[in-house]
Amino acid sequence: MYGRSHGEQLPAAFPGRPRRGRLAPPHGRSPPAKGRRTVKARPHAGSVSGCADFADLTGLLRPRSVAVVGASDRPGNVGGAAVRRLRRFGFPGAIVPVNPRRADVDGIPCVPSVAASPEPPDLAILAVPAGATPDLVRECAAAGTRHGIIWSGGFDEVGPAGADLQEALRRACAETGFFVLGPNCIGLIDSHRPLTATFASFLSHVDRLIPGDISMVSQSGGLATTAQALAQRAGFGFRYTISSGNEAVLTAADLLHALVHDDQTRVMLAYLEGVRDGDRLAAALTEARTCGKPVIVLKGGATEASAGAAAAHTGAFAGADRTWTAVLEELGVIQVESFEEMLDVALFVSGTDPEQLPAGDGVAVLTFGGGMGVLSADQAVRRGLRVPELAPATRATLAPLVPSIASTRNPIDLTPEAFNKHAALERFPATLDAIAADPGVDIVLAQLGAMDSGGPDVAEHLAAFRRRTDVTVSVAWPLAPDGVVDRLRDEGLHVFDEHSRAVTVAARLAGRRPVVPPAAAWSPAGPSTPPLDWSAAVPRPGPGTVVTEPRCHEILATAGLPTAAGRLAGSEDDAVAAAGAVGFPVVLKGSSAAVLHRAAAGLVALRLRTEEQVRSAYRRLTERAGSLGVALDGVYVQHQLDGGRELLVSAFRDPTFGVMVSCGAGGTQTELIDDVRLHRAPFGSAAAARLLRRLRVVPRAVPNGWDHQDGDPDDLHHIASFVSTFSRLAAAAPWSAFTLELNPVRWDAGFACAVDGLLIVEEP
Repeated sequence: MYGRSHGEQLPAAFPGRPRRGRLAPPHGRSPPAKGRRTVKARPHAGSVSGCADFADLTGLLRPRSVAVVGASDRPGNVGGAAVRRLRRFGFPGAIVPVNPRRADVDGIPCVPSVAASPEPPDLAILAVPAGATPDLVRECAAAGTRHGIIWSGGFDEVGPAGADLQEALRRACAETGFFVLGPNCIGLIDSHRPLTATFASFLSHVDRLIPGDISMVSQSGGLATTAQALAQRAGFGFRYTISSGNEAVLTAADLLHALVHDDQTRVMLAYLEGVRDGDRLAAALTEARTCGKPVIVLKGGATEASAGAAAAHTGAFAGADRTWTAVLEELGVIQVESFEEMLDVALFVSGTDPEQLPAGDGVAVLTFGGGMGVLSADQAVRRGLRVPELAPATRATLAPLVPSIASTRNPIDLTPEAFNKHAALERFPATLDAIAADPGVDIVLAQLGAMDSGGPDVAEHLAAFRRRTDVTVSVAWPLAPDGVVDRLRDEGLHVFDEHSRAVTVAARLAGRRPVVPPAAAWSPAGPSTPPLDWSAAVPRPGPGTVVTEPRCHEILATAGLPTAAGRLAGSEDDAVAAAGAVGFPVVLKGSSAAVLHRAAAGLVALRLRTEEQVRSAYRRLTERAGSLGVALDGVYVQHQLDGGRELLVSAFRDPTFGVMVSCGAGGTQTELIDDVRLHRAPFGSAAAARLLRRLRVVPRAVPNGWDHQDGDPDDLHHIASFVSTFSRLAAAAPWSAFTLELNPVRWDAGFACAVDGLLIVEEP
């Protein structure tokens, strides 16, 4: 995997020349490669912060001096190993062993305490038992040190006693202004300086670290260091590798935000299992997007646990995994599903100019043998890519360039003749240019195999093609001739050793150009004024409070959301009068907080067109309620609104990311079709239109919807405005757990109107 066999030992040193798309050795940055657009972070006066809401982590990530508390030369002492590792890899700053019972460690004089250091160390590695850390934090802070790393375990991860100890550590940090990475973490590596504030075992097998432009924050230390080790084995480098551990103080959001403002980080990776503050994570990821830094996230621990909305339809699709996916998609994050996929995408993006990421999802599959092209085309389609037939003009251009038996439909099978015969090989560059010029092609996916001859020439032609084209070029070449992979990687091309992995990366990156879209095209901002005072609308609800449809519709109307006309009736005569007021035909619904799904309970009567039908239905519903032992508040008489399409529009509070709005197939289709999209609230009409267009049911309902990707087409105007206003209403809800569900909302090009509504306050 990643270019060399797993069992091969890492070389003692790697070639000194910087690869295209990678940074020079740590003592001097190489200039950008020709054609590379340099991505610059916002100015931050030399500090790793960039935002007043995030901590300045310069002392952690760029320390001039490192104290190792608890270091000794005793065999097995992790502090002593840290001192030796810092020296072996050439940390350029001061190394200060701290031990009152030792004169020196590895030949470096010890000091008895952090306070006894000649100058306050920027960073302290607390290589001590867990129980000693709170007091040591206070000692470090008193000496002027503000950043530390705690490797040791025995905190929150071991149970109540450990949780108490972690709380004591957190309190000590809060009271002294000390920032801790960890505890229970592997630490951090900066391959540029280099800084090896870690006990990662792979460092025992390498003599130097390859500097690169990929940085990773991980809630699994082993996974992070394995990622760097595998990348290094393949000849690629990292910038930072950071294990966040238990995150007693510094969180993944803090660390990712710091990397946004690191000039030598171009691609950011994150392995996340969960976060305590979704808003901070979103702020860090938003800033990464603004600064043009791709972020690749592998989410672990995904479940389908309900987001507190099990009593309504919303609970069926409000799971944590789906919420995470929606938020990361909204923030422009590249989401991957496996460790190998994360590395593949990272290495590909690291070597690719932003302008050469795919503008769309059209793939031209290029092979020298038919079978692999057919399989790759199948895989591409299954992963959501298009494999369009090449345009007639393109095929006409290709006809004199390719062997007579070649296929130019797509996949494009040039046959072995294209690389075995010199004349055909000379026409290969023109063939590539013709394919790239096809209007339906965004990605040229070269799926190659064994070659008796011509392999180096094919590689040179691919390298030159990549330099001159603006389409994305991807190469999978499991049996590449010797030297070819390194040659292509010198051009920044990550060569895949499995064809399916190249397809997977293409699918993940489809439509990623430009990396930074205009702010107006993706900003979730909408009008800031809430359309309703919830405290007045639903005063002092208790746990499990249900607000039934009549009152729910009053609330919606007050907030400016159209609802189907309706009145609550307490008798047959009232029902008849209400029907006359709202207009026939009408629907009657039994109203009770004890029955959430009234149709299933037999408490709904549809399409009533006469007074006698209304009276009969009223009697039938009240009798049915009696047989169920349900006390009705009354019978809700509502105008029967027909026509248009049906959507479910709902909201709930996610414990991580706050209020989420979901849209999906409505009415009777809700539980039959898994077609739902979520978005953090609040958001404007343009964001609502984009959300709606991603539903499968909307393109069928609005044929023109796909023609207005960046705007708010007339066909979606009313429903997009409705969903946007709903998002502001939901975002203002004050409760810790609630569900607000409208099912269905009827809509068409000329209107949008709530037909049914339900509010459940699970936890005030």
